[in-house]
Amino acid sequence: MTAMDQSTSSAPVSAPGPGNCTAAKVRRLARKVTQIYDDALAPHGLTIGQMGLLATLRRREGVSIGALADRLSADASTVSRLLKPLLSIGYLTLEADPDDRRAKLVRLTQAGHDKRRAAAAGWNAAQASMAGALGGGRLAALHFMLDDAHHHL
Repeated sequence: MTAMDQSTSSAPVSAPGPGNCTAAKVRRLARKVTQIYDDALAPHGLTIGQMGLLATLRRREGVSIGALADRLSADASTVSRLLKPLLSIGYLTLEADPDDRRAKLVRLTQAGHDKRRAAAAGWNAAQASMAGALGGGRLAALHFMLDDAHHHL
């Protein structure tokens, strides 16, 4: 039985123990994957979180912090921490929402567009590193399982 077959079976969950904690395993993998992307993006002065934010804004100009948090599956305070250095460098601007003066809209500047485009080479290198380490089949299976788990949770 493959791991994908097991995902839909009614097999019992592993016995509790330090090696069987799903959260610990997911967090350990997330740290390792984040490090691969952060290392590849470091020459561009970005983290994977910042790159994700720039990429999201590339497709959605004038987004509220709350909407950005929803899109990134993060809380508003995490998004605010990601925004701060990008605002100070000049990759983003915060502007009043014309429909709601209490709200602020985040916009990508031309410098932000340029930085995202330049950093795409680092992101592509990280993607290639992941594919090389896992192989295409494992990477596709990982993507499937992550998407499926996200959908079911």
